[in-house]
Amino acid sequence: MTFFASLALVFVLVIRPQEIWPVLGVLRLLDVFTGLCVVGVLVEIALGHQKKLYTPQLPWVGLFVLSCYFITALNLGVGRGLELGTNRALIPSIFMLAVMYGARTLERLKGVVWLLLILGAFVSAVAVHQGNQPPQCLERVTNEEGELAPDLDTADGRACGLASDCRDGVRFDVEWACERVGLFKTFTTGRRVRWRGQLEDPNELSVFIGAIIPLLFALAMPGKHSSSMSSGSKTMLVMLALVALGLGIYAVILSQSRGGQLVLGTVFGIYFVSRYRVKGVVMAVVFALPVLLLGGRDAAEAEESASERIELLYEGVSLFIRYPFRGVGVEQFADRVESSIHLTAHNSYLLTATEVGFVGFVCWSLILWTSFKIPLMVLKRPASAAQTAELKSLAMALLVSLAGIAVGIFFLSFTYKQLLFVWFGLAGAMYRVVKQSDSSFEVKIGWKDVVGVVGGDLTILALLYVYTRLKAGGA
Repeated sequence: MTFFASLALVFVLVIRPQEIWPVLGVLRLLDVFTGLCVVGVLVEIALGHQKKLYTPQLPWVGLFVLSCYFITALNLGVGRGLELGTNRALIPSIFMLAVMYGARTLERLKGVVWLLLILGAFVSAVAVHQGNQPPQCLERVTNEEGELAPDLDTADGRACGLASDCRDGVRFDVEWACERVGLFKTFTTGRRVRWRGQLEDPNELSVFIGAIIPLLFALAMPGKHSSSMSSGSKTMLVMLALVALGLGIYAVILSQSRGGQLVLGTVFGIYFVSRYRVKGVVMAVVFALPVLLLGGRDAAEAEESASERIELLYEGVSLFIRYPFRGVGVEQFADRVESSIHLTAHNSYLLTATEVGFVGFVCWSLILWTSFKIPLMVLKRPASAAQTAELKSLAMALLVSLAGIAVGIFFLSFTYKQLLFVWFGLAGAMYRVVKQSDSSFEVKIGWKDVVGVVGGDLTILALLYVYTRLKAGGA
């Protein structure tokens, strides 16, 4: 029950069917499948099906959630602390646990990964279709957040090159947008492709695609562990994988995301060099070069975006200096910065430190580090079990995937995203799979790990301080 509920939860999280077909909204699908996952885990524990429940991430997840509750309550009161702590820390942690306990065997872990690969290929295909549609006119209307945003229902089919081309000489009070309209009620933002929900930002979409590419290599590129497959099946699987890879790379190009360029460069570089050494450098360049040459935005637009980000980073560092341990509370960054931009930090590391204080930042960073260390220790594990080759291939892919995410979220506000915690859940599930077959397997987080993470966090904050002050001084 837990496994299928976790698959449904991940599906709804990525695809957001209730936004495609609004009639599904009344079903509250995310809440329903979250509840089913919780009930499923409790039932399986009672029946004795869930064993080896502990993973080394759990203490840090618990401390991070408590930090979010405490810091937010300290700043905004108990009521708001409970509300925001639950929505932005506890719920993502439940997503992590759903994946971790739902994928309690290697086959089930592979099942979750296969689902992510299929969903990644799907949203990539939609993005590619979206990015190749002719731009058309849409009206900008005030959304629920009180901001002007394009409204898909106002798309009138008139071709345009610029928003000013949409002026009809009759409705002078209408703000226009000129965007590409795609499948499943999607449309671009600034002509940059995107999906919806947690992937509605082009940069977030590109990080998601970059994160699934190593998993694609592990499962869809048959190796020694797939000798039971026929040659015809292997060929078909490789062809489908190459199509999915091509769609993903093209979608990242169309997203015009500089962060996406860095993620793909990181993923290809680490994966191919670690696997094929010198030859891997050539392979990494071959795969990454199209994104580096064709992706990204024009100089003027990129410079404007960079200027906004630097201003937000500057304000964020200033906030952290004022409230290093107290923080400002979950979801309070945009309201507390003195900048007129009033956006979030666009840097997960600084956002965490600013909102939940340095202690909360360290707890969050230890979740990330522990999730890294699990597949790393699997790779160092002696080859003994029959499944080791397949498991190690998946461990390598997960390690590279997390590395790509770690790079990507340096430019995104991803601290509380359920998708990030899904990846934490994959690492936790891998730990439990190995632990059940080898009780001697351990991933210990000792004082050296804590000191290293604290040092890393301080280094990140120090570099951001120096960088933003230098940039501000040169402005």
